[in-house]
Order: sequence, then structure tokens, then C-alpha cells
Amino acid sequence: MKVSMPRGTAHGWGVAGEQLSREMALLPSLAGVTLHGIRTVALDPFDPAAWDRHNIGYCFFEDTITVLEYTRQAAKNWDVIVAGSSWCEQHLRIGGVRNTTTILQGVDASTFYPGPKRNLADRFVVFSGGKFELRKGQDLVIAAMRVFMERHADVLLSCAWYNQWPFSLATMELSTLINYQHREGDCLEILAETLEANGIPLDRVLLYPLLDNHQMRQVYHNSDIGLFPNRGEGGNNLVMCEYMACGRTVIASDMTGHGDVITAENALALTSYRPYHYRHHAEGVWFEASVDEIVEQLEYAYQHRPVLRLKGLKAVEDMARLTWHSAAQQFHELGRRYA
Repeated sequence: MKVSMPRGTAHGWGVAGEQLSREMALLPSLAGVTLHGIRTVALDPFDPAAWDRHNIGYCFFEDTITVLEYTRQAAKNWDVIVAGSSWCEQHLRIGGVRNTTTILQGVDASTFYPGPKRNLADRFVVFSGGKFELRKGQDLVIAAMRVFMERHADVLLSCAWYNQWPFSLATMELSTLINYQHREGDCLEILAETLEANGIPLDRVLLYPLLDNHQMRQVYHNSDIGLFPNRGEGGNNLVMCEYMACGRTVIASDMTGHGDVITAENALALTSYRPYHYRHHAEGVWFEASVDEIVEQLEYAYQHRPVLRLKGLKAVEDMARLTWHSAAQQFHELGRRYA
């Protein structure tokens, strides 16, 4: 079975394309079947020229209202549409897609595994990852960390927020929690300006450039807890799952795509939300966590560090079930039905 997806090591689609292509090459050949990455909310393939006799699409979307304009036609075009989360599958079914199922992204256990915190042993480091945009909720992180850092002088914020796409960076202008004025320019400069303008002292921030996926393990290891209050995730959130595979506990939303992996046993799950109607270049309904609850969970984590270690062990166990080999086998079985 052929795989038609972007490939790379610095963004989610590229990692998925690399891993699924490698794993699929180890399985029996399936002539006339291609697994495609679905590029947009219109549910079209990244590369239309790769269209085959039988076509399986893999999609991640958060614009749950806009997608309904395209689901009926997409159901006719694709043999099957695979969702990256049960949340996405639910919305596909609402839109009339019956030929759908869910396959979660894997975690590369050879790269992401537990290890010691080698640096900053005298600091409590909170990690936040994902490209800086409204959907990922870094404005919630900033609002909560501003309070938490005022309480504890030994707290640092570790940020892997680099965003290569200005149009998604601009969505942060919709936030009512922070002051963000979008401009064109160097992303790291924009992030530093935003943090400083919103009361986060830069001498207590570790701000990372765009890193190769394999470099992230050490970033994860050199932190005490991850913070992922994302408003909407079309998948199981690769960065968060990689972080958990490193034996680190997360404070995370358990809605949308996170709901497939976050439990009370493997994380400090957020429980208080309000529906968030997103409307920018497209439209959807997400879920916004409570800043007060995020601060409470950060305080709990700070005061109960043995609990973090126990939850981290459970996170490793749960993430071990998410393998790229298993994902490839599930896609291969779908393809085999058509071949």
C-alpha cells in the first residue's frame, strides 16, 4: 500500500508520513491502494496526482462546523475516511459519513522514553508545547503561569511554541485572556514580546526554536510537568503523547482528541470547560478550560511531586500501546479489504 503524505521531522504531518511510510514498507504489498493525508477541512488529499483505484484518507480537523459543508461529497469520493480521533469520527458521522473509523497516531518508543532531569534540578519547570495559536491554548498557559510564577520564585516556563504559519499565529488576536497584537516578523521575537507584555519575565523562560523531533526528548526530560489546556485537537496530540511517553505527567484537557488518551490515572485531567465558538478562517465549537482550575492543578503538582512520578509511570504504560506499527497494521487491514 502506498503512502501519500508529507514527510519531515519538524511538524506533525511530516512525522506521521515518515513513520507510516516506514512501517507500511514492512507489510505485504497491496496494489492499487493508497493511504492519503487529508490536507484541509474540505477533506481533499495532499496530492491529488496520487489518486489510486482505492483511496483511504487520514484526517485531523478542528473546524467542526465548516467541515459539515464537505462531508457528504467526501463520503462519495473516498473508500474510507479515517479520523485521527473519535471526536473527529463523531463529526464525520454527524455529516453523513458512514465509511469511517478512528486510528490514533503512534509514539516512537525508540526516541521517547523515560529519563532523568539532568538540568535545572533546583527549579520547577513547566513545559508547554505546540505551535502558538488560539486552538492550542497558549494564552491559557500564559494567564495561568503569570499567577503561578508570582507565587513561586523557583518556577520556570519551558516553551516549544514555534509557528511556521503566520495565518494560525494571527488567531491569537481573538484571545480575551492576553494582549496579542499580530505582526509579521521572526516568530521567536514575537513570542518573547508577547510573554513580556503579559507579565511573564523572560529570565524565567526557556524559549525554543523549531527543533527536529528527535531533539525534543531532552527538552521533555528537563521539565517537571507538561501543560496542555488545548481548546481543540483533531488527533491525540503527538507532542503531548511523546511527552507522556517520557514518563512525565501532564495537566491536560480531556476533551476533543485528548479524550482518547487522557485519564484520571495517567494525568491531572482538567474538568471545567465552557463551549468556545471559534470563527476565523473557518468555524467550529471547541472547549475552553478554566484558568482558575489550571492554576489549582499547577499548585497541586508543585506540592505533590511523588504523585507526578506515579502518574508518569502510568502514562508510559498507556503510551506504549500507541505504536506506529499498530497504526500501520490497522491501515493495512483496511486496504486489504479493497485489494
